[in-house]
Amino acid sequence: MPPDRPPAQPRQRAMLGNTRSRETRQALVRAALRLWAGGDFDHAYETSSAADIARAAGVSKGTFYFHFAGKEDILLEMTSATARTMLDRIETGSRADVPLRTLTDQVVTAMADRVVRAPRGAAARAGALGSKARAGEVTLAGPRLGDAFEALARYGARRGELGAAIAPADTAAMLTAVTVDAVIRWGASDHPSEWLHRTLCERARVVLNGVAHTDQH
Repeated sequence: MPPDRPPAQPRQRAMLGNTRSRETRQALVRAALRLWAGGDFDHAYETSSAADIARAAGVSKGTFYFHFAGKEDILLEMTSATARTMLDRIETGSRADVPLRTLTDQVVTAMADRVVRAPRGAAARAGALGSKARAGEVTLAGPRLGDAFEALARYGARRGELGAAIAPADTAAMLTAVTVDAVIRWGASDHPSEWLHRTLCERARVVLNGVAHTDQH
């Protein structure tokens, strides 16, 4: 008879619990997006319930409410997931000492890639909720887009590629405003995904070019 396995240590149990919790949250987000995909997004969103989403994810309604207060929080989770992806890209680029313009293109491309994976209507609603989050009307559980853009601005400042006259937080606010506007416009239109990729890159470059030359005036 094989020997009994030793009991998991507290840290191992905590790590396992965190992993399962993340997986459950991700399963709920994926289930919601499946329910909302195709056809009229607004109708699908309004008529779906927490129970519908939980059932599609294979969990109980109580589990849904353990992770999310409501459907709106699913959209906010999408925004935080996008910000985490952008932060990961910035960290990787920082370690490799990638020039700011190149890294900016990589970061906003990662943003666009995440956005176009969701239903178009979800992108528009999530973008609008992001604006409310910046105004303090709703709360994000994870990182904000502004956190990613501020990390990018700080990186550019450390490399001497951005002027010091404008604070990284202010640069981040401008980047967030112009990119979220592009996401909302894309979500409400029939523009192809290439339009979103191109527009995000162009807008981010305009903002950063302006900040880079501020000290010269």
